[in-house]
Amino acid sequence: MTTILQPEDAEAASFLGLSGPRDRSLPRTALFLLLAIGLGGLAALVAGLALTLVFAAQHVATGRASLGDAIGVLVDSGRVPRSLFSYAYEFSVAGLTTYAAAAVALLLAARIYARPQRTFLTAASRFRWRLVGAGLVVAAPLVALQFLVERLASVEVIHAPILTPGANVGERLGYGVVAAGCLYLAAFSEEALFRGWLLQQTGVRTRSLAIILAVNGVFFSLAHFDPSVTGFLVRAVMGAGWAWLALRTAGVEFTTGAHLANNLFVALFVAPVKFVAPKAAPFDIRPALTELALMGIMIAAVELWTRGRSRAAEQAVA
Repeated sequence: MTTILQPEDAEAASFLGLSGPRDRSLPRTALFLLLAIGLGGLAALVAGLALTLVFAAQHVATGRASLGDAIGVLVDSGRVPRSLFSYAYEFSVAGLTTYAAAAVALLLAARIYARPQRTFLTAASRFRWRLVGAGLVVAAPLVALQFLVERLASVEVIHAPILTPGANVGERLGYGVVAAGCLYLAAFSEEALFRGWLLQQTGVRTRSLAIILAVNGVFFSLAHFDPSVTGFLVRAVMGAGWAWLALRTAGVEFTTGAHLANNLFVALFVAPVKFVAPKAAPFDIRPALTELALMGIMIAAVELWTRGRSRAAEQAVA
C-alpha cells in the first residue's frame, strides 16, 4: 500500500501534520458537518438573496421594471437577448455565496478542532499569494492546450463570451474583471473545503495515498451534481490531481490558482456562469483522458520544482 508520510515527503507531512487529536474525533467531525451544512447553507442563502435584491434594485432605479419583475429577469439565465456584462449577477452570486459558505465552515472548523483557520489552508506561516500566481501561470497554458485539443475533436461550435459581437471594450473588460474576481472566490472556497479540510480529514484516517486522492476526487466531483458520467470523471481527475498538488506544495495556494485558471478560461472562451441544471450527455472517455494528461504535466512541473528546491536546500546546508 502506498503511503505518503515518508521522511522525504516533507511537504505532504507538514500539511497533513497540522491536524491534531481533535481532528480524529468522529463526534467533532459529525458536529462540524451538521453545523457547516446548516449555517454555511444559511449564509449562502442570505448572500444570494442580498445580491439579488441589490441587482434588482438597479433595474428598478432605472425605471425599467418593478422589483418583482426585475428579480424574475435576473433568475432567468436563459433569457435572450442579454448584454455581456449582465452575467455579472451570476458570477457574483456564484462567487460570493460559495465564499460565504466556506467562510462559515472555516470559522466552525477553527472552533471545533481548536486550531487557527490558516492551518486548514497552508502549512506556511502566511497565505502564499505567489503560489496562487504560480498556479495560475502554470495552469493557464495547459488549460488552453486542452481546450484546443478538445475543439479539434469536436464538431460543436463554441462562441467565446469575451468575443461577443457588439460588446465594447468596457463591457469586455468589465466582464473579465468580474469573472476573475468572483471565480477566484469560488475557487478559493472549494479548495479550502476539499484540498483543505477534507484532505486533512482523510489524512488522519488513512496513510494510503491512493485512498486520500480517490476520496478527494470523488467527493469533489459529487459536489458539482453533474449527471454526466463524463463530467463526473473529469472532475474526479481534477480533484485527485489538485489533492496531490496541495500535498506537494503544503497548502491550497497553488491549487487555487490552477482552479481559477480552469474556471476563468471556461468563462472567457467557452460559456459564462448560468443557473441552469446540467444535462446528462453521452459517455465520452476522451475529456477524462485529456484531463488526466493535463494533470500529469502539471504534477510533473510541480515535482521538478519541489525536488529542485529540496536539492538547493540540501546544498545550502552542506
